[in-house]
Amino acid sequence: MSRQRNKNRLTNDLDSGEEEKDFSDFYSDEVPKEKRKPSDPEDILSRRNTWVIGIFIVVTVLWRFDWSPMKAAYGIGTSITNLFDSEETQSVGQTSNSDAMNLTQLDYLDRVRQLDFGSTPSTSQITTLYNRGVSIDYLEALDDVDYLDELNYSGVIGIYTSGVPISYIEHLENIDYLEEVNYSGIIGLYTSGVPESYLSVLDDVDYLDEVNYSGIIGLYTSGVSEGFLQGLYQRDLLDDMNYSEIIRLHQSGG
Repeated sequence: MSRQRNKNRLTNDLDSGEEEKDFSDFYSDEVPKEKRKPSDPEDILSRRNTWVIGIFIVVTVLWRFDWSPMKAAYGIGTSITNLFDSEETQSVGQTSNSDAMNLTQLDYLDRVRQLDFGSTPSTSQITTLYNRGVSIDYLEALDDVDYLDELNYSGVIGIYTSGVPISYIEHLENIDYLEEVNYSGIIGLYTSGVPESYLSVLDDVDYLDEVNYSGIIGLYTSGVSEGFLQGLYQRDLLDDMNYSEIIRLHQSGG
């Protein structure tokens, strides 16, 4: 009996040991092999590129904001805020324009047709004026200074979208220069920064009749001052000089 029990015990021990080996092999051999599986080369390259790009972005942002993390954080936050504000403003603007068109376009057409254009714009041209945002008050003001008969609808759009105020055009009329310049000349004078006072001085020294708008722009942008022009006038020199000669004399320190 004892021999049989020892045999059974030995058999059980062997069976138990085999089961333990199998159980151990499952965790000690299979799982670690999976964990020790080499990484895919593409994954390694992807992770490396991500780090490189990330570092590049951080360095660029810090450089842009004088290597100050606080300035960088503030700048990025402000940019994001402005982006949303801009999108919201644009959305509101488009809605308002649509509403205005539905409510006032017919009235706009009627009022434009009452103005004294040299050639009355067609319905499609008036619609273009409306869609470009040309104010009816602006058109009526141009009509008041008797300038619309010199302009077509595209000229009106050019003057309006260039921001030329009616007061500037009225000043040209007051110094009898409006008939001497076309709409592109008016735009050129205004966008070049030629002030009304400069034009007045040219009128005072009787030089407006001697120079075209490009000459006026040349004088002003070359730094020829109002005082210099007045000095030439007092010496009776202006009548004998074109604008290029005035510029050369001024630049030579004369």
